[in-house]
Amino acid sequence: MMEGDSPSITHSDEYRLLETYCQKRKPSTSPRRSLCMYSREAQTGSEKYGNVAEKLTRIVDSGLLADNGLETDSVNTDVIEKLVELLKKSGDDLNEKIKKDHELLGYLQSTLSYDFFEKLTTAFIKSVVPGFLQSRNKHEEIALTFEVTSRLGALDLHPMNRVMGFGAQYLQKNFTPWVKQHGGWEKAFDDNDEVH
Repeated sequence: MMEGDSPSITHSDEYRLLETYCQKRKPSTSPRRSLCMYSREAQTGSEKYGNVAEKLTRIVDSGLLADNGLETDSVNTDVIEKLVELLKKSGDDLNEKIKKDHELLGYLQSTLSYDFFEKLTTAFIKSVVPGFLQSRNKHEEIALTFEVTSRLGALDLHPMNRVMGFGAQYLQKNFTPWVKQHGGWEKAFDDNDEVH
């Protein structure tokens, strides 16, 4: 079993919510695909997680990913900075941009681990949500974690379930206590106002 793919992770609320979010972020290209996505969403608990995934999508789409610069203190600062910038500006051509950068592609293919995912996600969040606001903007930080996981999972570098396992681990480590404190995923995202 690969790192980030343990049964406790893949059956967690965080993992299933990530599945639902990633399905919402995928563009449907044909009616047949839409039907497949519908049945996949039903399997992953769309009824239970659909509202939360929709709210997370709205948070990310609200202009949260404006280019604000980047501050990191990581050993792999250059790679992380490059990836953060690509992920912030990503569109349909993200895969192509990464494939053209052979150094970055090789690095990602050989070193994508939970530790790297954690450094990248933390740098991504810090680049978007100023440090002095991070303790107050949990909704935004959580939404950005979902978006990083979705964008990395869409790359053709690693199996989607591995990346989602990393995302679920990151959520459990950094946000699950806060979510539980606020009554669970649905209650923590009951309204659009930030819960402090």
